[in-house]
Amino acid sequence: MRSTNLLLGLVPWVLFSMIAERLGADAVGYAALAACLGSLVLAVRGLRADGLKVVDAAGVVTFGVLAVAGFAAGHHVRELLVDYARGGAALVLAAVMLVSVLTVPFTEQYARAGIDRRYWESPVFRSLNRRLSLMWAGIISVMALCHLIAGALSASGGGFSSNILLNWAVPVLLVVYGVKHTDRVAEGARPTGSAS
Repeated sequence: MRSTNLLLGLVPWVLFSMIAERLGADAVGYAALAACLGSLVLAVRGLRADGLKVVDAAGVVTFGVLAVAGFAAGHHVRELLVDYARGGAALVLAAVMLVSVLTVPFTEQYARAGIDRRYWESPVFRSLNRRLSLMWAGIISVMALCHLIAGALSASGGGFSSNILLNWAVPVLLVVYGVKHTDRVAEGARPTGSAS
């Protein structure tokens, strides 16, 4: 599995964070709409290529709900969305990733594109993807916690440094770790003769 494909599925989640943070409460509906449309594009692309990814479907639903709330709610609620929706959306994503471990691990949906079909039902393939999906669920859970703490600090007048640390530095470091670990596991588990 190429972690770049997995990271592409996370782009709408990052897009929402960036737009909402930069443009503020009056743009939170637009930020969610942009993320919803980005998830929809990825979902359609996945459907055409190799199947719908649970992360893309979760993005369409999550950001669709946030877009409706962002457009329909008053200014106070939009301010709360700017402060807490990033963390809430990350919690939804972590929950989706965690639940996928019980059915088809979400990482398996990405890994199938790079591995021969005969290995898809392999217990080793499924086990590796369960472990990777659990790891990503943990990473996203920690990110969600960081976002929620940053939101609480921001709502109470917290400083710029806590925003940079909790909303960007820690999440980026976690994702870099996740990507490196995913690539290392995928490279070590690649059967001879499989596609990259």
